[in-house]
Amino acid sequence: MLGPTQLMSRWVTVVAAVALAGCAHKEYIPGTTVVDSDANREIVKTIEQYRQALEARDVDRLMVLASEHYFEDSGTPRADDDYGYEGLKKVLLSELPRIRSIRYYIQYRSVRVDGDRAEVEVFLNGAFELLSEAGERYRRINDYHRFQLEHTAKDRWKFLSGM
Repeated sequence: MLGPTQLMSRWVTVVAAVALAGCAHKEYIPGTTVVDSDANREIVKTIEQYRQALEARDVDRLMVLASEHYFEDSGTPRADDDYGYEGLKKVLLSELPRIRSIRYYIQYRSVRVDGDRAEVEVFLNGAFELLSEAGERYRRINDYHRFQLEHTAKDRWKFLSGM
């Protein structure tokens, strides 16, 4: 049988353990729901470089961020609209000059790293003014999106898809 001092000591230990367990929470990258880690910070930094290059309509900077293994299926079952690294460059060179203004905000939802690959789920909120044959048109983007990246031998993250 425990005496009052031993009982009180065990009770304090249990309360302290419960309190500490309640304080054990994950740290997140500020402004995101992404767990803070070195890899996740580097991945978010890479996607932010992409966002800035896209807003600047800088094809060269965008191509530096793309992997040589880049592949885009355009989200359709058709194969005729799929393209790789060289096709990405053609798309960017043909489409970006048509954009007069752009605002592109990325809300980071999750990052999953598996070896040298990462999958990033985001919510995109943006708007752009597009020149077309019918004149200027405005478009809005409000949708969930997924980026795929790979970690290269040069210790950098590059896009595999989603640009």
